[in-house]
Amino acid sequence: MNDLVFLPSQRVDAEPFTTGDVIAKYAEVERDSVNRMIRNTYQRLERFGKVGFEIRPMPSGQDAKTYLLNQQQATLLITFLKNTPRVADFKEELVRQFYAMQRELIERRARFEMGKEYSKELDTAVSESQIDMHGHQYSNFNRLIYRQALGVDSIKLRKARSIPQKEAITHYLSSDEAEAVRKVKRQVITLLGMGMNYQQVKDAMRIQGVVYQITLRLPVKGM
Repeated sequence: MNDLVFLPSQRVDAEPFTTGDVIAKYAEVERDSVNRMIRNTYQRLERFGKVGFEIRPMPSGQDAKTYLLNQQQATLLITFLKNTPRVADFKEELVRQFYAMQRELIERRARFEMGKEYSKELDTAVSESQIDMHGHQYSNFNRLIYRQALGVDSIKLRKARSIPQKEAITHYLSSDEAEAVRKVKRQVITLLGMGMNYQQVKDAMRIQGVVYQITLRLPVKGM
């Protein structure tokens, strides 16, 4: 029972959810029965937030409504299921995955807040270094930091994760990725404080190597 819980995006403030279809599949309950249960308990479920839905294609070729349930809604709904051994196993795993996802998000948010302070320090360090890069000092250092932290260019990372131009990439990093970026920012701040120029910082970073290599999954055209 892998992947019972999902995120609508990779933002640090995303809310985990599961679907009525997941509950039906892994609890081995008829999909129509689960959807009927959702409709019958709709008012109770909406006490914990708006019940979302998507229209998704079914194996039959027809489109059907798939309900999206947050942690509280899903937890309430599964209490209405009869406790067969299969249902009990599913309930246990669903609760475990929601908990694991929430812990990851809490850690990511903590890393994000820490990262904001380092970003301010980096901006100050770059400004005070008086390195002349024709107005592109910060953007060049930022690309260098992402290449050394994650092994990818920040522009390609933004494209692969569909990150809007007006949003910070750090909103979309895992806790491990955010920690790698923070570590490299701290190192760059230190090197700039020693009076190094951009090329010297770049050479020093290259000797160290990539901190946390990631692999990008680029969007498939036409999807």
